Amino acid sequence: MTLVQLAKVLLVQACEEHDPEHKFILRYEREASGQGSDSRDQRAAEARVIERAEQISDRLLQKHSLFGSAVAVAQIKTPITPLIGCALIGGFLADPIGPTGHINLLNFPLLTLLLWNAVAYIGLLYNFVVSRSESDLEQPGLPGLVEWLVGLTVKGRLSRLRSDRAQSPGEVQWITASLASYAVHLLHSSRGLVVTHARSLLHMAAAALAIGVIAGLYIRGISLLYQAGWDSTFVEAEGVHRFLSILFAPASWLLSIPMPGVDAIASLRGTAKVNAAMWIHFWAMTTVLFIILPRTLLAVAVWRKKTRLAADMQLPVNEPYFRRLLNPYRGKGLLVEVLAYSHRVKDADDRLLTFLSEAFGLLAHIHVGNSVQYGDRHPQFPADSDRGLCAVVLFNLAQAPEETHSEFLEELKTTIHSRGRPNMLLIVLDCEAYAQLDHEKRFKERCQAWVTLATECGLRAVRYRDPSGSPDGELQALPDCLWPGDFRGTQ
Repeated sequence: MTLVQLAKVLLVQACEEHDPEHKFILRYEREASGQGSDSRDQRAAEARVIERAEQISDRLLQKHSLFGSAVAVAQIKTPITPLIGCALIGGFLADPIGPTGHINLLNFPLLTLLLWNAVAYIGLLYNFVVSRSESDLEQPGLPGLVEWLVGLTVKGRLSRLRSDRAQSPGEVQWITASLASYAVHLLHSSRGLVVTHARSLLHMAAAALAIGVIAGLYIRGISLLYQAGWDSTFVEAEGVHRFLSILFAPASWLLSIPMPGVDAIASLRGTAKVNAAMWIHFWAMTTVLFIILPRTLLAVAVWRKKTRLAADMQLPVNEPYFRRLLNPYRGKGLLVEVLAYSHRVKDADDRLLTFLSEAFGLLAHIHVGNSVQYGDRHPQFPADSDRGLCAVVLFNLAQAPEETHSEFLEELKTTIHSRGRPNMLLIVLDCEAYAQLDHEKRFKERCQAWVTLATECGLRAVRYRDPSGSPDGELQALPDCLWPGDFRGTQ
């Protein structure tokens, strides 16, 4: 999926979510757009969602031309040539020597540039070794700054959009709310792409800046006399020779220019008085080796990664909106076994069945068995190697968590683990009965007690029918609560 396709999907999502009464996107338009072949393949199902979004967005663009501009905002267009040109000119104008023409070998601005790039390389190496996850992009630093700047740009451009026809107050409100929601979804879904794009530009700018500095040195050296020397309070000639020999070793080897000895370095102490051509050659080659070449290679690699990301964007399939759209295609080959522990569940609990269908898909086989009595072991599960299993343990929040519950969960974990993937375990806390006590403090304490018990077992629990939560909070929290992991890869 391309970035433009993702933008259309997210635009339709925002417009539909802010039009629950079907005033502006009629029900038949939504249902007609969702018709098609009954594909049970996950990729084909996502393709149907994309096709549906394109059909609806085309009709939206016909009615409101500003939605076309909203989709165009998703295009990351950066004037690369002016950016590189500015970096080159900036490097050229940043005279690292100054009007005196004296080069201090121990206090040369190019040394600061090398150290800054070395710090950048160490950070990149750390990120590569640690293999930061997508959630780490939320940490402060470059990603957060880039997202903030892009967010200002996107939201600013969207806020300036105006429709070209008269609208009712309700329609204006719907468009405004939809665009605001669309901006948030777009920034969140394209965060990795935006940060990758920014990193590629930074690598290009760093290489161009270094090229500009070196070019400026050589061009000025044609008409100016640069002289080299050094001075130090703490370092003697031997230390300076050792430092420069290490720093310029690659450049000396490539240029076939031997490094001056200790006596020659000692003679340079004090006011600069020796022609600096050799040292400028050393600095230029070192800059090429450690700044220009690595930054160029990094820019190419990151740009290729950005191109791949832009051509292969992913649907946020765990969001409730997309779960409902993908429901007809999800859950094939999955048995959802509901174990109500010391808790009675009606055979036709429509709300529970709807929740589980939205969570696992309409193709999943959902079975609500008899209640598990307090202290009993879990029932035997069907031994079907061709079908995945998700054991859903339903606890009543009105019960106080006890060690018996922990033992039951640990036994279930052992059973699930022995079956291998794609078998899973999910804890669901039914909050409705206990929430009717109308005692907020006790309700929170009981919820925390169950959360603590689940955590001690290495699990997480979903709150079901929690009046204090959002309507879609259950579905949003569910993927993170599945043990040992999400079930998407098994479908």
